[in-house]
Amino acid sequence: MALTHILYAPGEIALQIAENAKRLRLSKNLSRKTLSEKSGVPEPTIKRFETTGKVSLDALLLIATALGAVEQLANLFASPTMQSMDELKNHERIRGRQ
Repeated sequence: MALTHILYAPGEIALQIAENAKRLRLSKNLSRKTLSEKSGVPEPTIKRFETTGKVSLDALLLIATALGAVEQLANLFASPTMQSMDELKNHERIRGRQ
């Protein structure tokens, strides 16, 4: 898979997501232990996520839910909404592979 069209490597994006989660946790005045209790994700997993960016999708969803950020994940690959009737009329549905 060619990554020439993006500005960041996957590892950099993962670290940014982890940093965002850590900032949100701290802004809610939660310790890793408290977040672990609220989310059901083991504290060492949260620490590893915050320091390396590595976490399973299941753990990420549990952490996001506990931090009140699950809606952003749920909308990650959402289709753009049409803003006008013209956009809706001009939108072509593309089927199959390209």
